[in-house]
Amino acid sequence: MSAPLRALRLAALGLAFSLALAAPPLAAQEAPPAEQPAPAAETAPGEPELPSFFATTTVTAVGREVDTFEVATPVTVIPQIEIERRAPNNAADLLRDQPGVDVNGIGPNQGRPVIRGQRGLRVLFLENGLRMNNARRQTDFGEITGLVDMDAVTAMEVVRGPASVLYGSDAIGGVLNLVTKLPSMRSGSALGGSLDLRYGSAAEMQRAGASLGGRRGPFSFLLSGSYRDGSDYDTPTGSFGDIRIADPVRVEDSGIRDDSLYGVLGLALGEGQDLSLRLSRYRADQTGFGFVDPAAIGGDESALVRILYPYQNFDRATLSWDATTPGFAAADTLQARAYYQSNERELVNDIFIDIGPIFPGAPSSSVEVDSTNYTDLDTWGLRTEAIKLLGRRNLLTYGVEFYRDDSVNTDLSTTRSTIRFPFPPFERVTTTGDAVSNAPNAVNESWGLFVQDEITATDRLRLTLGARYQNVATRAQATPGWEIAGLDFDDDAFVGSATATYQFFEPLNLLASYGRGFRAPNIIERLFNGPTPEGNGFQILNADLVSEASDNFDVGLKYRRRQAYLEVVYFRNEIRDGIIQDFLSPAEIAALRAELRDRIQQSGAQFVVQQRNLDELRYEGLEIATGYRHASGVTVGGNYTHLSGKRVGGSAAPVEDQYSDKIAGFVRYEAPSGRFWTEYRVRHNAAADVRLEEGEPLPAVGDELPAFTIHTLAGGVTLFQRGNLSHSLTLAVENLTDELYAEFSNATFFRPETGRNVVASYRLRL
Repeated sequence: MSAPLRALRLAALGLAFSLALAAPPLAAQEAPPAEQPAPAAETAPGEPELPSFFATTTVTAVGREVDTFEVATPVTVIPQIEIERRAPNNAADLLRDQPGVDVNGIGPNQGRPVIRGQRGLRVLFLENGLRMNNARRQTDFGEITGLVDMDAVTAMEVVRGPASVLYGSDAIGGVLNLVTKLPSMRSGSALGGSLDLRYGSAAEMQRAGASLGGRRGPFSFLLSGSYRDGSDYDTPTGSFGDIRIADPVRVEDSGIRDDSLYGVLGLALGEGQDLSLRLSRYRADQTGFGFVDPAAIGGDESALVRILYPYQNFDRATLSWDATTPGFAAADTLQARAYYQSNERELVNDIFIDIGPIFPGAPSSSVEVDSTNYTDLDTWGLRTEAIKLLGRRNLLTYGVEFYRDDSVNTDLSTTRSTIRFPFPPFERVTTTGDAVSNAPNAVNESWGLFVQDEITATDRLRLTLGARYQNVATRAQATPGWEIAGLDFDDDAFVGSATATYQFFEPLNLLASYGRGFRAPNIIERLFNGPTPEGNGFQILNADLVSEASDNFDVGLKYRRRQAYLEVVYFRNEIRDGIIQDFLSPAEIAALRAELRDRIQQSGAQFVVQQRNLDELRYEGLEIATGYRHASGVTVGGNYTHLSGKRVGGSAAPVEDQYSDKIAGFVRYEAPSGRFWTEYRVRHNAAADVRLEEGEPLPAVGDELPAFTIHTLAGGVTLFQRGNLSHSLTLAVENLTDELYAEFSNATFFRPETGRNVVASYRLRL
């Protein structure tokens, strides 16, 4: 029986199990979790059922706050209380045991989301519904989630599947949206604050954070900040595929020293109008992609690649106006947001390549490349949207969005070639320098119009139809050493979506959705021409790249009662003109112009790549999530994901390093008093084949991404509480069995995760 069929059978059994468990318990009334108010009494016969323990709301899926049970779009919502319990280093850390998602990158700064096999620029990263994606990032990397301090986040939402109608380019795989905190503008205590202290044993991570908020009349404010300092961590011992580690090995550039500031000023204007200004600042020093000495893991020592960010500076300001406008013909609610952000970073590559002997019997010669890239990306953006109820059955959302990226960058590289002989002069060293940028300065502009109609077709059937037009243009700017004629790009796209939710019976909704997405190639994909930042290769530009387009289908069900829930979704996403880093054949390299071949040879690159549009990439899979809460305060839950991806009509080239099957589960106990909680979590990634393009070297891990299982124990207790003052302590033991492993997207370029890590968090709230 195939994995999807086994999973469907499991889903059917889970549904039957949940239906049985959802029957009224014979025991006494169950107690709600601490974060929800206790009901006054049991539900009387004939009265509506009390809210589910598993109820969540989303603002990302349809552009307004709505119960996730009511929307056809698959969405994961992680609320503030869960964020505080997990104490993540960054938003991507919260994805590891969620259905349909994964993590790329290591360490507290470099985590990035992977959604249904899509990562990097195929996932749109948002803060409060506004773009964070960087037009200067590499295809597979995207923007880092570490730019946003998790202490400033009130909810994390992940839309699984295309969301281009509401959010435009890049949302082919899905959307990760971080909703940040706002001070109370109309109610609540006049002044409050918090102090958070955290320590992690694996990297001697120390973190301190504090916040202060208040309100006086129509004015309100919130200020928060944090400082974090952690060293490079060591790997556990053990084996992972073909890799064997007998003694702990240092993962270089996995540490962090950074700080964050977040502030909000609010003004209640009256008549249902609010004005707010959000300001954020992030600074990080000496962070990197992670580097393990190949000699310590039995890897290929002929190429050593170390990628480091000496600094990253990020600033963002957002001005928002929200208004309720009853009686206004064009809208019942209006929202306008303008934002500016500055993203400055320096990237350093240290590359050593053993090019072997120049003739038989000679010692090995080598090439060393030290390069530094400086990028300054300034972004201005505007998004306005309105919601209008038309009659009783149509809720219309429409708006306009614009953003402009100004990218300025410089590159400086030094190449040291050492040719060695078995006779005098024994070696000859040649040093050359290159100050020509690997990509030109450029302006990236985009504007779009969108409209969406939520239709109550019948008492049981709800439809959502949407459409968007977007134009994207890139203009190369004057850059020393570059001929920019013919490098400009202009493309537009029209996309649409249709979803349906049918209430089969009160606690069961059947769902179906279709969405067309698109993604315009960014500056790096089209115009980068030089040694690749992530390895010992050379990328040549491709000014003829066109936008990707996708068609995504979802079918499934959502079942939810007060004590139980089940969600089952099958999806299929087909990406046309998919942009893939293609390895050039020897014949293709020989056909390049002589000047370019000489530059490739001087770089010492072992392979040559180019970003190219391929016919089709196809991803399909199954996501199952379920949970049950007992009257005693015990909650059990879990999820299963099956995912497959392939390149249609091409070779067996990889479409990503990804798992095929993942299963996660948890059991949690929450005391009826809300005084303490304890939890056990487990996640298992099944083995998957490593698929390589012809000519691509076998990674140190071998020809299989090996399976791994990670266990976590956690708990928390309120030590003291009086009025609004509380002291609490949270303890977690992550990777309890000290297993050596790497997330699959980090496995072939081996960057392992930390070993056993004891994390202690103390919180003072006032």
